Amino acid sequence: MEIRNERLNNIPIVTIDTNKFKTFTLRVTFRNELDVNTVTARNLLARMMVKRTKTHNSEAALVQYLSEYYGAHLTYQTSKVGTSHLVHFTLEFVNERFIKEDLNILEHMSKLLNDVLTTPFSYDEETVKFLEKEKRLYKNRLKSMMDNSMQRAYTGLLKEMFGDKPEGQLSYGNIEDIDEITIDDIKKVHKSMMDTDEMMILLCGNIDDRSINLLQKIYDRENYVELPFNNYEVDLKKIVNYKVMHDDVEQSKAILGFRIDKDKTNEMSVRIFNRMFGGGASSYLFKHLREARSLAYQISSNVDVKNGYLFALAGVDHSRVKETEQHIIIELEKFQNGDFTTEFLEETKKKLLSDRENSKDRAKGMISIVYSENLTGLTDEEFKEKVESITREDIIEAAHSIHLDTVYTLTGGESDDS
Repeated sequence: MEIRNERLNNIPIVTIDTNKFKTFTLRVTFRNELDVNTVTARNLLARMMVKRTKTHNSEAALVQYLSEYYGAHLTYQTSKVGTSHLVHFTLEFVNERFIKEDLNILEHMSKLLNDVLTTPFSYDEETVKFLEKEKRLYKNRLKSMMDNSMQRAYTGLLKEMFGDKPEGQLSYGNIEDIDEITIDDIKKVHKSMMDTDEMMILLCGNIDDRSINLLQKIYDRENYVELPFNNYEVDLKKIVNYKVMHDDVEQSKAILGFRIDKDKTNEMSVRIFNRMFGGGASSYLFKHLREARSLAYQISSNVDVKNGYLFALAGVDHSRVKETEQHIIIELEKFQNGDFTTEFLEETKKKLLSDRENSKDRAKGMISIVYSENLTGLTDEEFKEKVESITREDIIEAAHSIHLDTVYTLTGGESDDS
């Protein structure tokens, strides 16, 4: 595998040359600081951009065009890393080296991406009907997500912990903002994205110099844009906030939100600690609370090292909420006291590196790793070295850097607010 970094048309181009795949995966990524006032519109914009273009003016026409190139596939995704909001457009299509026809597929797909990226410049009043349809569909999608009681509890916890700060904003926006978005709003966020977002083009597959040159057809920027990648500010609270909400749920959802004191630990130690604490079937929370004590129907922990928080999430009987909360803290204290084996730590480190290697078996996984390397400046080899260097003392320090901030409970039973 060979990774090359170039700059064409004032846009960083990253190519991942590998013979693992008989397809190309081509991704254009936009990144900017997450703004609660525009994040929902950015999601709607991305939805609209992959549905139809100037050249293919209906969803059916666009799908038909893609099918002519051996079932090429166009998708979008939004995500959040730290306080950055990312919009990804991805095209997956066959590498014509492996077919008998000479179709210039990469050239056509590059031109299609240009069509996708530039079409919103020509949105007008005739686009309003299209926008209203996408608003309706997007509201339905977000409503279906919020039908999941754990998702409702998680969203509620974020609001309690962070309010309107970017750290507490989910990448897909807010359902209550959708109705007010106009076509002018869509055009404004599009222009802002094309002019002021940090942009990167990534191509993964069996690549030659001609392939790289064809990527120039995707877009041409007047200026090169490079934005800082901001880290979070430590905001530790002395008093734990308890919030209990009642709803028609069969089992209570209890989420403990912890803040991370980055001055007392490092990101890799926290990543590995999270895996040991509640990040899998071999973790303490799963083995001790779910398997040994049968306290929880579901339990896990997740960490966002770029925003400085960790969550322990549990689905439990209404009558066992407080007991579960107490035992989650007990498991945390075990790590703070060094009550774990070196063998468990080494197994966790090996599993982390193995999972990372396995993700390289997928082109999208490989692109995600390479993009993260460009964002953080941490190479694949440096990542491995950091993982291997983590010691018992590092995990103990990481556990001590975790401070309980908020306990959010969504319950259908009687609550203990103490």
